[in-house]
Amino acid sequence: MTKTIVVNEIGGPEVMRLVDLDPGPPGPGEVRMRQAAIGVNFADVHYRRGTAPPHAMAKLPMPFTPGLEGVGIIEAVGPDVTEFVVGDRVAYASASVTIGAYAEARLYPADRVFKVPAAVSDVDAAALLYRGITVHGLIRSCYVVKAGDTVLLHAAAGGVGTILSRWAKHLGATVIGTVSSEAKVEAARSQGCAHVIVTSKEDFVARTRDITGGRGVDVVYDGVGIDVFLKSFDCLRRYGMMVSFGQASGMMEPVDPVLLQHEGHYLTKFSGSTYNADTAEYRHRASEVLAAIQQGVFELGKHPVYKLADVASAHRELESRRTTGSLVLVP
Repeated sequence: MTKTIVVNEIGGPEVMRLVDLDPGPPGPGEVRMRQAAIGVNFADVHYRRGTAPPHAMAKLPMPFTPGLEGVGIIEAVGPDVTEFVVGDRVAYASASVTIGAYAEARLYPADRVFKVPAAVSDVDAAALLYRGITVHGLIRSCYVVKAGDTVLLHAAAGGVGTILSRWAKHLGATVIGTVSSEAKVEAARSQGCAHVIVTSKEDFVARTRDITGGRGVDVVYDGVGIDVFLKSFDCLRRYGMMVSFGQASGMMEPVDPVLLQHEGHYLTKFSGSTYNADTAEYRHRASEVLAAIQQGVFELGKHPVYKLADVASAHRELESRRTTGSLVLVP
């Protein structure tokens, strides 16, 4: 029988239960995947504990299975599916379709999966694809990072942070990263940060201004939320861009648009479900992430791996902010 993680009530990591739940055969336009590796994202934590944005929580079914990305082998195809056959190795990484990745096998829309090159391992694909597609939206759409830019990146040692810092450096930008403790400084440096600020010891605004000679950065990428959000505007240059893409520390406070006018700042809120709603756009991002993996842009083979049955431990580690990089579950 297929093992699946099910959440029957909002709460702590202990509410995730491993149960027998077979997904059944694929319907029209679907494939059934036997999963080899599953990515763990902070969005999964938000859904489980009820702290995702209100519009997302309103659509959350109960009970539900967490998880936004996985990689595996197609073991059945539904009617009208012609692009894939049994045995194809595929992946998916999308917040715009459905949750449900924490399972040994699952059904998924065929137009939202894509083939994975043999050179990309299961664990690397599960660790990097969702975050990589997110980062692509952040650095190629929200603000187009280019050579000579200076970037302030919060939570630089985290799963998204390590991918964004390496990709931004690859594009020729200088990355200033913030981390929560001294223990994460070397990890952030090794992933592309030219400067690392420990927020528990330093004023990140003053330090950023000092690093940039008072000018400020071209763009701030914030996945932390309320703890750093408003102060981050003071790190921006005139006409700089603030990109909010997460709220690990809590939802942000409202911003009066008048506050933006004094320095001509721009503010946007990234959502994967919005930026990847179009299938062609989503697949384009995925193809560029897979190409970047094969080009060696990201660090490979060093992702913490947990058994599916130990998912509660993975969530506890992620919430503790002790982790660096991306966490992966294997059946």
